[in-house]
Amino acid sequence: MRTAAVPAMIAALGLPMCVEAAESPDGEPALLLDAAYTGEVWRNVSGGVRQDGTYLDNIDLIATLDAERAWGWTGTTFAVSGLHNNRPTLSDRIVGDIQTVSNIDTDGATRLYEAWVERAFEAGAIKLGLIDLNSELDVNETGALFINSSHGIGPDFSQVGENGPSIFPITGLGGVMRWDYSERVQVRLGAFEGTVGDPTHPRRTTLDLQSGEGTLLVGEVTLRPIDANRTLLGVWRHTGRSTDFANEEVLRRTESLGVYALTEGTLMERGEGSLSGFLRVGFADSDVHQISRYLGAGLVWSAPMLASADYEEQLGLAVASVTNGDAFRRAQADLGLAYERHETAIELTYRVQALSWLALQPDLQYIINPGTDPALDDAWVVGLRFELTWSNEPG
Repeated sequence: MRTAAVPAMIAALGLPMCVEAAESPDGEPALLLDAAYTGEVWRNVSGGVRQDGTYLDNIDLIATLDAERAWGWTGTTFAVSGLHNNRPTLSDRIVGDIQTVSNIDTDGATRLYEAWVERAFEAGAIKLGLIDLNSELDVNETGALFINSSHGIGPDFSQVGENGPSIFPITGLGGVMRWDYSERVQVRLGAFEGTVGDPTHPRRTTLDLQSGEGTLLVGEVTLRPIDANRTLLGVWRHTGRSTDFANEEVLRRTESLGVYALTEGTLMERGEGSLSGFLRVGFADSDVHQISRYLGAGLVWSAPMLASADYEEQLGLAVASVTNGDAFRRAQADLGLAYERHETAIELTYRVQALSWLALQPDLQYIINPGTDPALDDAWVVGLRFELTWSNEPG
């Protein structure tokens, strides 16, 4: 990666580079620049749509400005980021699954991703702008190891809206308020535009607030009984357009509700290793959305294993299952189409931080009932992810 290109691209996004040299009294830079390249090689070895392989990639460029360090603006942070993805998709063309084998799998684009300002207070913070909802809400920290998309934001939530909610790869305008009620209780409230981007031009980042597009409102409570464990309880309400079951080209304005819960944390510590786990459930309005229910769980062992103690290693096993709603299945049956009720993805993955700037992650997934399509056999998918990172942050 040509790191010299990173400052130039950040400047092109409109952030003044003169603050890069600004430092706080402790010598830390006010402007942090981060770049990451993620590449993946995949092969569907059996089942699914067809036996084939593909290469996916993702480029992230992020600039974060601490305005307190730069100009003395207490508790104020600005951030802007862009991303690029190539077009060859894995799930749509090869596997045929609903949940999406890879969390960087998309139709491809080069776009502005986030641009926000956050003001922190003693009792919380407020963030406004172009925001990835999943960076603030429904965040599964333990599940971040896994590559299957369902272990990020739950698929019961990620299906909301004509173009999805404000998450990868298309974000929208919104705001999030965080209130730290106590050391053990935290509340987040979010409001986002109901239709992100432009559904007729899905590869663009489009900011177009229209009175008829509705809103997405989210409330979430975090309970942390001990430092090593936490539980999230969330509810969302969407008042925008959704895809009609009977005809995917026909859109209707409607309202839907959903709830989710996540518990995660450390289960056991032994020597230099620790075992963490998570369990997430989610429910969505089955009269509006295809996926009415989701259940996911996983275990992650973090310890020296194959490499020396100088390397960070993690081994994880997770399962994710979605359930089609009755209304969706009836609508498809009226069209002469049959769908199974469940799709389940089982993932085994291993990640090693081989160098400070290089991580390697082989991955194996078994997809049961891909796409809930009875015509597709269960799929075995193998892949290798590698991550290259760069930052100007000291240390």
